[in-house]
Parts: sequence; structure tokens; C-alpha cells
Amino acid sequence: MDTKQSTIGAERLSGDSSQKFGWRINEWGAAVGLGRASVYELIAAKTIASVKFGGARIITTHPRDFLSSLASYAG
Repeated sequence: MDTKQSTIGAERLSGDSSQKFGWRINEWGAAVGLGRASVYELIAAKTIASVKFGGARIITTHPRDFLSSLASYAG
């Protein structure tokens, strides 16, 4: 088993996403309660950051940071 798989497995076991740096579209959407279309709209509006790696879109904005930014608009 390579180091990358080992780290991912350990993260899943511990449930700690604080060390995670990238999320797939569905994964990030589930974390913040949004569907794929809404996530893509946020990317297009440059509200959240993402990169393309091969055929995969990886979101680099932590869900916690996004939700915290929403809280500042509400108050």
C-alpha cells in the first residue's frame, strides 16, 4: 500500500477532515448541503476555488471556510 492510500484510509477511520486539502464535487456538496449544479455555479462565480487534475475537478476551498463566509453575510 502506498503512502497516499494509507493517509486516505487513516483519515476515513479517524473521521478527521481538518487535514484534507481537496474534495470531489459530490463530496464537497454533501459536506455543505448543496447539489452538483450549485457547486459548479459557485466555481463559475469564483466563490470557491478549484483545480482540474486530469479529468477530475478538485475543490480546494474547505467546506468550513465556505460556511463561515456565509455566516459573515448573515450578520
